[in-house]
Amino acid sequence: MCAFVATVSLWAQDIIVTSDAQKIEAKIVEVSKTQIKYKEKDNPDGPTFVLETAEISSVIYANGKVVVYQQPVAKEPTVATPQAAAVATPAATEVTDYNAEILLLSGQVIKGRLMEIANKYVAYTQNGKYLTVPASQVEKVTDLRNGQVTLYQGKYLDDDQASNSSPANTVKTTGHIYRDNGEYMYNNTYISAKEVERILERDNKAAYKQWKKAEGYLVGGAVCTGIGGGLVVGGLLSLISKNYAACIGIECASLVPLSIGLGLACGASAQYNKAIDIYNAKADRAAVQLKWQIAVNGIGVALAF
Repeated sequence: MCAFVATVSLWAQDIIVTSDAQKIEAKIVEVSKTQIKYKEKDNPDGPTFVLETAEISSVIYANGKVVVYQQPVAKEPTVATPQAAAVATPAATEVTDYNAEILLLSGQVIKGRLMEIANKYVAYTQNGKYLTVPASQVEKVTDLRNGQVTLYQGKYLDDDQASNSSPANTVKTTGHIYRDNGEYMYNNTYISAKEVERILERDNKAAYKQWKKAEGYLVGGAVCTGIGGGLVVGGLLSLISKNYAACIGIECASLVPLSIGLGLACGASAQYNKAIDIYNAKADRAAVQLKWQIAVNGIGVALAF
């Protein structure tokens, strides 16, 4: 039996990304140089929790602002003595799915799939997680697909360097909404389903209409599942009076709303995906712009993709 629950956030939420890539949905109440105090998303009137900034990778505020904190750098490996070398130690988990290497000032090399070379950070994915490294920790980034090297040397890039250093075929998330294992990413940050709905309502009415249709499917699926669940309970209760015929009849009848509920839930998932596809298709069309270019030998027109 499946149960479907639709939840709606009644207040804007912030997202705290810890150094070990865990995400905490919360309401931040106080920020200092060394600590962030917050309340749990589902318990805004509950206790206040405290996180040291050293434990935080970044913070995504409800208004879309992103603050990247200094991420801890792995310690330099200790030179093994002859006695220690004789002791076998388990090897670290090897990253096999990568297309870039990020060399830190400490000498550590991070391997991952390059997402973005920005002014103040480098974004990449590793084992399915979206991560960032502050520019102040980066020596250089090497794109293994084309050999292109971007030098940070612990400093911020200017706008021209950042745009010109963006490698070919790098995944661009700006202006698009991406699905990542049940979560949503927009402008290189993870956002909630409610935030996706607001973006669709603001920027693409057709996609928003499709999204609301999916919500209708989900609500209908929950109602049908509830009815089916009630029939199942009623059938089981009939066993108390040893009315086996009634029990069988009720249990069989429960299969109808349960099946309908399951079908509506699957349909809702497809409609949500369709809404995102409609939005991204419009974003793709908007990306094709007509630009005038002035050259030494005259004026030309070019399509920018």
